[in-house]
Amino acid sequence: MADKSNKKLKLSEFPSISSVLEDGSLKPLMEKWSFQFVSAEVKRLAAEMKKETGKSGRLPSKEDITDKVSELFRQFDNDLIKPVINGTGVILHTNLGRAPISPAHYDHLRDSVCGYSNLEFDIASNKRSKRATMAGRILAALCGADAGMAVNNNASSVFMVVANLAEGKEVIISRGQLIQIGGGFRIPEIIERSGAVLKEIGTTNKTSLNDYKKAICKNTGLILAVHKSNFVQKGFTEEPGPARIAELAKQKKIPFCYDLGSGLPPKTGLSFRIDEEDIAGAVRTGADLVCFSGDKLLGGPQAGLIVGKKKYIAALLKDPLYRVVRPDKLVIGLLEKTLLGYLADNANNPCWEMASCSIDELKKRADKIISAANSPTVRPTDLKSSFGGGSLPDYEFDSFGIMISGNPTALSDKLRHHSTPVIARSVSYGVMIDLRAVLPGQDNVLIDAIKSCL
Repeated sequence: MADKSNKKLKLSEFPSISSVLEDGSLKPLMEKWSFQFVSAEVKRLAAEMKKETGKSGRLPSKEDITDKVSELFRQFDNDLIKPVINGTGVILHTNLGRAPISPAHYDHLRDSVCGYSNLEFDIASNKRSKRATMAGRILAALCGADAGMAVNNNASSVFMVVANLAEGKEVIISRGQLIQIGGGFRIPEIIERSGAVLKEIGTTNKTSLNDYKKAICKNTGLILAVHKSNFVQKGFTEEPGPARIAELAKQKKIPFCYDLGSGLPPKTGLSFRIDEEDIAGAVRTGADLVCFSGDKLLGGPQAGLIVGKKKYIAALLKDPLYRVVRPDKLVIGLLEKTLLGYLADNANNPCWEMASCSIDELKKRADKIISAANSPTVRPTDLKSSFGGGSLPDYEFDSFGIMISGNPTALSDKLRHHSTPVIARSVSYGVMIDLRAVLPGQDNVLIDAIKSCL
């Protein structure tokens, strides 16, 4: 009884919320973040600390609480979206925002997205129109398809197609294609959540065309093929190509969707060949619908892109689910500019500019940075870059950057906590910064970050 009474007494002595909020140390936080936000976090933090006091019997002071609040808001500063320098050499780094957007494309859209626009308005007829119509037309032209459309990401693309064409029916898919994509999303879960019935065929490593034939029945709503864009399968394997599946689907009068995943554009400007089916090639397989991402190899904004037969695209656009997953004006505008760039052979696309940057150019930049750092611990190094973003897992290409010798944990922490965070590769003897994915305009900021951590 005495212990309970003591704990109750301690809780009654807990610093009041008003006294904490009136503390002068929190005034700068309120000026930056607002009184409403700071007070909400103080109340939440105080409730947590009261629970801890109830367990431990230790009563925090007002200063303990204000210190924790200040620490919390320092973390919030880091959590707000801000620019970082990608020194990992992974061009489409999922954690760092995937494809960088062309500044020219963004600048061109500034007035359209900051003010009013013709998002759903037909200027010629003075009537309401459908959004993203031009993006769909341009996309179809680039891919050689009948029609095209955009949603907010490729998981939505697959979900919409399955829900629209196969709700309550079976979706046939090879066991070797039941993949997991970024963030823990799994193809089987997306299919089942759409209301369709998953029908697995074949084995993990071998699926034949005959497996597809045997699986087709009166309740088949869709055949789905998923491109293994984020891993490679080698050895004792077999899988019919999408063209053969498309032919079978046509014979059986069943719609066939080919989820291409990363979506390699037909014109990249690379000097070396990528042995990967591009989006135009995927359409030529005869698939009724082809889905892929807008912010991976296409190098545009986050979007899920669907191209294919006009009747299927029309049905998807009429589906009430489209309103749930449709893109906004900024995405549509950036997508239009990105797609037009490919058609005009003037992509102005940072993703492919990085991939095609020569080793000589990277060495010149490295020399400038090393010279400015003026330290024996900073030296040039050969590296290997990759596309990343769950795309082209079998491709690594030569790159170049700098090595900073020292304690990798300490160096990495200092670089990450620079005013513009630098994300580097840690190794046992220091950190490496691959210049392949460092935007040229960031070199001077990178120099400052390196100097600050030496």
